[in-house]
Amino acid sequence: MSAFNKNGWVSLAEICDERQLVTDVETGKKVLRAAYFSSMNAMIEGAYQFARFFEELHQNGKVYCSISPEAFYFNLKSGAFHFEGEELLGEAYVQAPDAEKTDFTEFLAPELVESLAEEPEEQESPEDVETFRECYSFETDRYFMAVYLFEYFFHTGSPFEGKKMVNRCFLSPEEKELFRAKEGRFCMEPGEEENIPVKGIQDKLIQYWNEYPEILQKMFQKAFLDGGRLRELRPTEVDWKQLLVRMAMDYKSCHCGFHGFSYRLLQKENGTLACPKCGKIYYPLTNGLDRILLAEGEKLYECQTGRNPMDKDTVTGLIVENRQKKGLYGIKNVSQGVWRGFYPDGKLKDIPNGQGIPIWNGMSVRFELGEEWNLSLVQQTEERKEDEDEQTV
Repeated sequence: MSAFNKNGWVSLAEICDERQLVTDVETGKKVLRAAYFSSMNAMIEGAYQFARFFEELHQNGKVYCSISPEAFYFNLKSGAFHFEGEELLGEAYVQAPDAEKTDFTEFLAPELVESLAEEPEEQESPEDVETFRECYSFETDRYFMAVYLFEYFFHTGSPFEGKKMVNRCFLSPEEKELFRAKEGRFCMEPGEEENIPVKGIQDKLIQYWNEYPEILQKMFQKAFLDGGRLRELRPTEVDWKQLLVRMAMDYKSCHCGFHGFSYRLLQKENGTLACPKCGKIYYPLTNGLDRILLAEGEKLYECQTGRNPMDKDTVTGLIVENRQKKGLYGIKNVSQGVWRGFYPDGKLKDIPNGQGIPIWNGMSVRFELGEEWNLSLVQQTEERKEDEDEQTV
């Protein structure tokens, strides 16, 4: 018997529904209360831990042999994750779902829906039945993950629950999910008109879709357009982890109280960005594909500068003010690796732990893996002559 205490934790189902049933301490009665994460950082952390759970599960050759959302629990303050359903795990590509015991819901992968809905054909031997049946697999888990994360972020039900399905009468959940498996269209497909979200039913999806960065939108499009029926194209656990790390790095919390993804920052003519509330300037350091926004009080992490692309918690760099020159900020190396700085005048300097490089237009830095990141603004800023003292920021 598990010793897990559910107090302070909410289930996957409650997060998707944004409500939890709790006992009122004064009356002792069961009441419904809101189930929201305390911050975007906690929400991203919960999703990351969920993807990591499936990664570890698959590394051990196991799969989740269910579609119930009741086995997954999250702490709303920290995003911590707990799994409470060891009996629901099984060997990948071995166990098949039982039609009599399986609920037909949006979590069920299309191939399982069709397999369970079909009448079993006459086979020559039991071995033939084993050969042709659909089983719980890494790919069915990945579909489950994608649908769960869709509801986790948008709280709106099935990603296929658009106008096309809402306006159709279904006689049973099985008929509805079979239609979704065979003819369903992702309701947020670019250019989609036939199955667009329905106001009054999917208001949260309509409201939240553009609140998140484009990289999250594209991941769901990949999951339900490319990976809807082509199971080998479904985003993997690693794909989700990489995405969530990028989202964590992209989310900004300013000292003035502003919180939001970087697309909400104001674009300036010279290529910098500004906080929409207090005007704090962010300088974009880019490698050509990704960017790191440098600003007073910001931190750099191992996933940005070091050897572990999934480590979003270990701080490796700090944006600090120069001790000798007020108003001059730089990137201070607090990692164990040695960086290399390229100054606008052509000088090269190694940057070990405790030292740094000023944030100047035209500067470049190579972090631990040797990839070069550059700061190049449209309008040239006033040139400053650096000296040895400015190496230490």
